[in-house]
Amino acid sequence: MDQQSALDPSLHQTPAGGGDFARLWREPRFDGMECLNARFQRHSYTPHTHETYVVGVITAGTELYRCRGAERVANVGQVVVLDPEVLHDGRPAADGYAYRMFYPSVALFEQAMAEALGRSAAPHFSATELDDPELFQALRGLHHGLEGAHREPLRTDTDALRAFTALALRHGDLTARPRDVGREPAAVRRAREYLDAHLDSPVELADLAEAAGLSRFHLLRVFRAAVGTTPHGYLTDRRVAQAKRQLAGSLPLADVALACGFCDQAHFNRVFKGRVGVSPGQYRRGSNPVQDVPAAAA
Repeated sequence: MDQQSALDPSLHQTPAGGGDFARLWREPRFDGMECLNARFQRHSYTPHTHETYVVGVITAGTELYRCRGAERVANVGQVVVLDPEVLHDGRPAADGYAYRMFYPSVALFEQAMAEALGRSAAPHFSATELDDPELFQALRGLHHGLEGAHREPLRTDTDALRAFTALALRHGDLTARPRDVGREPAAVRRAREYLDAHLDSPVELADLAEAAGLSRFHLLRVFRAAVGTTPHGYLTDRRVAQAKRQLAGSLPLADVALACGFCDQAHFNRVFKGRVGVSPGQYRRGSNPVQDVPAAAA
């Protein structure tokens, strides 16, 4: 077992469940990128190529495959990446494997590199299995987010840009590097003002970057350096603060959720409790769950 799977209890040598499973969908906001969530214990791919890059994470078990004339092994906890038009196959080892895959277009990478480096570039990846726990978590989190019910455009675009840019800059053959973060106080101020004005509505990263006067990539870097969190993190904190104020009144919880930009009451409950420690209803009642915890568990 590699270091990543040893530290992460959600990763397993053997996939959970029985038999093969696969779900594929496309993401229109990412140039029609295909996404695949699959578990294979019997299925074997015939040799094939993709017009797109192949990027993914092995979340359980081991995949065996032949690529560039050699037999390869992708283990649980690893990131896998292939350039477009690379012939490869795939088959399960032992009890099978599970993975989450992206198939991003060349244009998608070129756009991300144009924002990060100031010029369009399509990275080449010589290594196919990567031991990069931070990147693994970023890609897995992005994939879960794309498959989930609550899709916030600002978080989705932020997670995708950061994950794919990190992959290219850390492991691609690019020689150019992003410019220094620097200080952009005016741009950060404009971004915060834009977010403060849109607490009750979805925010697109592209619109936020335009309001700030920076590229999306550079905005994410300077905003985090100045504020200590991402624009999405800042927006969520501001929405929770606004919800606290509204919970002092009699507005129904579902209406508070919508007024503060949450998808629905379930989304509101999850995010609010994650930051405050109690549900919106408990907060409204002024309850303190700590007092309800048995002394032995305190």
